[in-house]
Amino acid sequence: MPQTDAVPTATLHRWQNRAQKQLAAFLARGARADLPPLVWTLAQTGALTGEADSLNYTPAEQREAVRRWATHIGVSVDTRTTGDGREELYAGWKTGKGVDEVGGCFRATILMHDDIPQPGNR
Repeated sequence: MPQTDAVPTATLHRWQNRAQKQLAAFLARGARADLPPLVWTLAQTGALTGEADSLNYTPAEQREAVRRWATHIGVSVDTRTTGDGREELYAGWKTGKGVDEVGGCFRATILMHDDIPQPGNR
């Protein structure tokens, strides 16, 4: 497997293992706080992404999911609208210090036309 900027494979595994522990803590805390489930991704570098499910959540539910998770850990949500009709929500975070840091984000990408009610959709 290729390495990321010559980072040793053992280091990448250590970062992923540390992020996996952070993810387990998020899942437990999220369940206790009745937060909406997210789609989670663990990057090669140990970064975590929790994304609001665009297939099963309405646009309003996607926004609410990102905002609730961000509020739960005390970070703000940035929102921007792109020229091609997408609303992007992003809430970045980091835990730990230095080499023990786990970072990531909660996010959602919403097509603006998805906010327009369609026949047969909720």
